[in-house]
Amino acid sequence: MTLMCLNKNIFNIQNFSRCALVLTSFALQTAFGADTVIHPVPKKPIYISESIYHKLKTEVPEPPRLGSKFQRLDEEALLKAQSSRTSSQCKIAESVVQVSLNSFYGTPAGILTEKEVSKLTALFEQIRNDGDFFIQKMKIDFPRKRPFLYIAEINPCVPKEVTGAYPSGHATLAKLYELILSDIFPERADRFKERAQEIAQSRVLSGMHHPSDIESGKVLGSKLYEQFKHSSKFKIALKEATRALD
Repeated sequence: MTLMCLNKNIFNIQNFSRCALVLTSFALQTAFGADTVIHPVPKKPIYISESIYHKLKTEVPEPPRLGSKFQRLDEEALLKAQSSRTSSQCKIAESVVQVSLNSFYGTPAGILTEKEVSKLTALFEQIRNDGDFFIQKMKIDFPRKRPFLYIAEINPCVPKEVTGAYPSGHATLAKLYELILSDIFPERADRFKERAQEIAQSRVLSGMHHPSDIESGKVLGSKLYEQFKHSSKFKIALKEATRALD
């Protein structure tokens, strides 16, 4: 994809945003080092229309301004979380750096069985792609640096990531997954909710996100869930995937 973006013969307005994300990620990975995490660049969503982006953007609050009261509260919370975090918490945070149904709700959380993860992974990979399409666009439109890039005292205990901080993609997808899984397994709804919160909080204590990144991610995750619920394509895919669980 990086080479494709550098080829002027195929570069056009339609793939501008996607190529910009790829090239920015590539440059930042080079700057940060080989241990930097590069997540897959999302493709055009299938279950929900990309035309809803501008509406979604108005429903997510803008990030706190530098120097504002809320920005100071974010920084204080980050430093407090870092000072009290444990090695086991950092281990949990590292286990969910790579987003997948299994890392979020399978192993090591143990809420879903191996069979359930196996049968549902394809569906949730498409959900991840569709959700991430909107997440990455918002990260560009709401440019905010990761905490470790400008707060000298922040020392991440997980591999660094190259995309912007706002909103938190992990918090968004953890919430989206939680709500969809709760529809499939309503008897486990409380456990999914608790796990989603654990994933979201791990992003703060690990130094990857500000608390307000997390809150905006939860808002976006809930808004995306409403869009999925009204998608006929998603309803069909969900029915087929859940039928395979029997």
